[in-house]
Amino acid sequence: MISKYFTAMLMPVLTAFTLPVFAQNTGITEHEGGGAYPLIVNDAAHPCITQQQYEMIEKRVAQNIRLLKPDTRQKKTTTTLFSWPLRPAAGLADCSYYYIGNYVDEDPTSPGIKDYNCGAVTYDGHRGTDICTAPYPFLKMDNNQVEAIAAAPGTIVDKQEGHFDKNCAFNTDTANYIIIQHADGSCALYWHFKKNSVTTKLIGQTVGLGEYLGVCGSSGSSTAPHLHFEVWASILSSSLRDPWAGTCNSLGGATWWAAQKPYTEPAVIKAQVNNILAVLPTCPATETPNEDSCFAAGSTAKFFFFLRNETIGDTVHERIVNPGGSTFTSWTHNSITSYLASYWYFNKVLPVIPGVYTYETIYNGITCSKNFVVECGLLGEPAITSQEQVMVYPNPVTNIVTIAVNDIEPGIYKLSLNNIVGQEVLTDKVQADHNSFQKDFSLASMPAGIYFLSIESDKTRMVRKIIKD
Repeated sequence: MISKYFTAMLMPVLTAFTLPVFAQNTGITEHEGGGAYPLIVNDAAHPCITQQQYEMIEKRVAQNIRLLKPDTRQKKTTTTLFSWPLRPAAGLADCSYYYIGNYVDEDPTSPGIKDYNCGAVTYDGHRGTDICTAPYPFLKMDNNQVEAIAAAPGTIVDKQEGHFDKNCAFNTDTANYIIIQHADGSCALYWHFKKNSVTTKLIGQTVGLGEYLGVCGSSGSSTAPHLHFEVWASILSSSLRDPWAGTCNSLGGATWWAAQKPYTEPAVIKAQVNNILAVLPTCPATETPNEDSCFAAGSTAKFFFFLRNETIGDTVHERIVNPGGSTFTSWTHNSITSYLASYWYFNKVLPVIPGVYTYETIYNGITCSKNFVVECGLLGEPAITSQEQVMVYPNPVTNIVTIAVNDIEPGIYKLSLNNIVGQEVLTDKVQADHNSFQKDFSLASMPAGIYFLSIESDKTRMVRKIIKD
């Protein structure tokens, strides 16, 4: 699964100097907390796939191919090139969703390790590429937010489904997986799917490039959700190939990728703003982001960012952007240790003027942003009425939300639902005849997030926050 390479903890940054990146209040700020993203890792004694499992797979694949009809068997023709085997599910708004925890071990000696780039992002004997979901891997798994897709077209020659996917221990349990044979006779192994998420297609059926295969999970010998992607030149495990072209690739040499990604991809995976800390337990507990978008004027909020391939000597630039685009405040984070996956958070005092602000992070030339609101529901409007006068339920909501309003003057009321950046997404009018009314809205097609319900007449305006799960 995940290499031990990133488990060192980052020491606080103590020096300060000014950088001309943002307009005001610029300088290095000591972080309040963070470091390596907390995960349990596999190692040589506890691999993703055991030798006994490889022997079982070979037998199953050979038997399945023998049973296939002649017109469905693969013919050795063109050379296979892979596209990226993961994608974010619809609705996932994070800036990214993965990092690579392990490459193939190219060192035949034990306990020596060496990846295709002559680095140490692997463990002894590892035979695949571990693409890990981040941040909040179990939350992403629970909500089906990262999907494995066919990196190349081919025929399903083996699959397993229905196995437990939160073992939280190193073991020999069977994973949920799928194996696809390509037109040149090579095979790709997709491992560790979430239980009951694997494609319903059967052994012998074909899949196209980019077709859904399953949800990235943690079945088999795995302690966090990830995709173990492994390549064979034939149906034999002894034909293992390393799909990454590099100086130390002795297992095939040439790239198998249509567009090979760089060895490292430094970037911010996610930026978020919190009133309280995120909770990051290890397997089997699901993480609690505690992310929020509504804050009191002048209060202190926690600004989180999650990094992929944090590299020693690099700098992350951060700022709070005013509604008009100017900088409210800015700060920087200097990296003094390298990590595969890391996170940091800073406490910052918020503006006192109501409005929609932006938390912006820039790392390696890539910007990741998150909008938040100071004084939700106010923004210069009348105070929110009592909970008894305006009831919104259920809240949070997944499908139908009911709005019940009591003790109001008779008349026509306009109902408007706005998203976090002020865009109107739903509107309707209702008649209050007996000092009250009730109205249902369907939010089933709306993206998850925070919305504001405005109830207006000629004489009054009421606002409620609605959370869509």
